[in-house]
Amino acid sequence: MKKLMSFVGALLLAFFDPVYVWLTNWMHRQGLMLAASSFPNGTIFSIGSAYGAAKVISDISNANPGVASSTAHGFTDGDILVLTSGWPMLNGAVIRVDGAVDDAFDIEGFDASNTTLFPDGGGAGTAREVTSWVSLSQVTNVATSGGEQQFYQWQYLEEKTQRQRPTFKNARSMTLTVDYDPDMPWHAALLAADQLGTPHAIRATLPNGDVILYHMYVAYDGEPSFTINQNQQVTVSLSYDNPRSQRYSAAP
Repeated sequence: MKKLMSFVGALLLAFFDPVYVWLTNWMHRQGLMLAASSFPNGTIFSIGSAYGAAKVISDISNANPGVASSTAHGFTDGDILVLTSGWPMLNGAVIRVDGAVDDAFDIEGFDASNTTLFPDGGGAGTAREVTSWVSLSQVTNVATSGGEQQFYQWQYLEEKTQRQRPTFKNARSMTLTVDYDPDMPWHAALLAADQLGTPHAIRATLPNGDVILYHMYVAYDGEPSFTINQNQQVTVSLSYDNPRSQRYSAAP
């Protein structure tokens, strides 16, 4: 009887486990999961390797989401753009287009309604579409650093406790460790980005299909490690241009 029960249990697990995984991912995409945790296993990083011509943005509305005015921009919903803007929090952001019409488009997920942070008339700039991506394979580790809040501290003579006031957050960076292979397309793409010395769009596609977009400087010399009995590896150092990433749900 115990063997039979074990067999039945294993059979049920084999059937329901993939169903549970599929259902959980579907609920994530639909926004039905109130709280969840996940492993990053399966995430694919990519670097933007080609960009379209810059299109002028004459204004961005103080709305949620902000609406960019751009005559005959040619963008369609789902396009990924790199923006410049007079608003520092939007300058260098990588965003997704939504609600595109002939001369305007929504900056999906960007709330520009606070006129203190986003002064009226100050958001003008440019938009460039990321037209091609190169995936980074053989990534064995991703390390992040920075973002820690710093403080100015002082104490008054008549007080026994110290006071503090927030000042700035440390610059953020990310380091990818990759198994070395100079024949992979990413090797040439990373070398080119390093030599240009300009920030590039970086995309992390998560296992559930969501994407996180960054604008980063790339440091990569392509020189492999020589540690005995270990795979030769290279490191890709990425430093944030715009200090905030933008996450989007999987495209429907």
